[in-house]
Amino acid sequence: MTAVARCATHRVPDRRGVHTAALPLPACERSTQYGVWDEGAGGFVYVADCATDAGNWAVEVLIPEDPDVEMAVKAVCPDHEEQPAATCEDCYRDQDDSP
Repeated sequence: MTAVARCATHRVPDRRGVHTAALPLPACERSTQYGVWDEGAGGFVYVADCATDAGNWAVEVLIPEDPDVEMAVKAVCPDHEEQPAATCEDCYRDQDDSP
């Protein structure tokens, strides 16, 4: 019997299967939301409290609809929910405007 990989934080089983390498997940942290970022859609198309949950959703829903979709699972900016945390344009603009 093969052990099922799980989110270390939320214990959600990882069901990405053959898409695991193509859809890597960030390390999941409590109180952070994670979203499926779809370049073609121009933003997040699904958001969850767990990165593994977001990755599972992508392979169950998004990939069957469009196998060529360019997507990634990213942390959501806590202040600007439409932006990824690591590259939030609004946060960087706020920092540039500071005295």
